[in-house]
Amino acid sequence: MKQITVLIVDEHPEVSSRLAHGLSAMAGFRVVAHTTNPIWAAEFAHHWKPQIIIADFKRGPRPRSEMARWLKETSPDSQIVIFSSYYLDDERNELLQTGASRCLLKGLTLNELSAELRNVAQAAVPDTVYANSSKGR
Repeated sequence: MKQITVLIVDEHPEVSSRLAHGLSAMAGFRVVAHTTNPIWAAEFAHHWKPQIIIADFKRGPRPRSEMARWLKETSPDSQIVIFSSYYLDDERNELLQTGASRCLLKGLTLNELSAELRNVAQAAVPDTVYANSSKGR
């Protein structure tokens, strides 16, 4: 089984650390880095090119949608998952339009989160099965 590589950026160090520890213990996940600093997150994303970047940065220097766009530009093949305790009116739509693949609410169990992340990773892989199947005929 190929591991899903994950970068975590959360403004709260204890959340970032606990999430990294929890996902690292889950089969099929490898956390490449975690940080509270969006600038470092961009550096890590550029270096590691993770499949998924889990991000929550409500109090950053820029709006969340700009940060999502910036992370996506830094690591275009990464799927950005915004993992927040709340969203403002229409913020989810704006985040999805500016580069986020999914917006999730904190409060999910680790099993629920890992299932969501697997779905995001799976959706990002092009479906090449059709070349040798009857579906392509």
